[in-house]
Amino acid sequence: MGWFSKFNKKELSATPIEPTALTPDSTSVPKVDHNQLNGASVHDNQGIFLIYAYLQQDFEGRGFNDALISPDEGYKNDNLRLIKYDLEILIHQVKTYHESLMKDLEFHIHSRGRAGLVDLVEELKIKQTDLQAHIAKVAAFENSLETDTGLCERAVLAYKRGFMKGMASITQTYLLSKKF
Repeated sequence: MGWFSKFNKKELSATPIEPTALTPDSTSVPKVDHNQLNGASVHDNQGIFLIYAYLQQDFEGRGFNDALISPDEGYKNDNLRLIKYDLEILIHQVKTYHESLMKDLEFHIHSRGRAGLVDLVEELKIKQTDLQAHIAKVAAFENSLETDTGLCERAVLAYKRGFMKGMASITQTYLLSKKF
């Protein structure tokens, strides 16, 4: 035991220890991260949830700022195409992720079924059903992207609205505030 404590002393002396002050907000009770819980309704910020996160971005603010940079119709159209292309790339990534996850689930269902783990297989089948529903939603996102409808259109409309607000802001700042 003396041998290990000799090395620990050298290691501790080499790195200074900084005291941490407790703030009124900090508590000694650990917080539970609900994303780490195992359940059908809990997600791990993968798959379809990446698409939802992308669509919930502040496209209006982005459009407003882009209009302040370059209030040009061509610039706006290019950025709208980029938004759609980024979403298309994301949809393809999610589809690949879902396909891989489905293969993993099928393997585990078959192998755990052969091992006689009935409850585990039933739980995996529930996850598989949820995954199939997510795959169907991703297909709907892909279709709505192609037809410019649904939730995908929300990003485009928000960007256009922000761009128009930016152009209006430029006009109000430079022309309407001037006295004749």
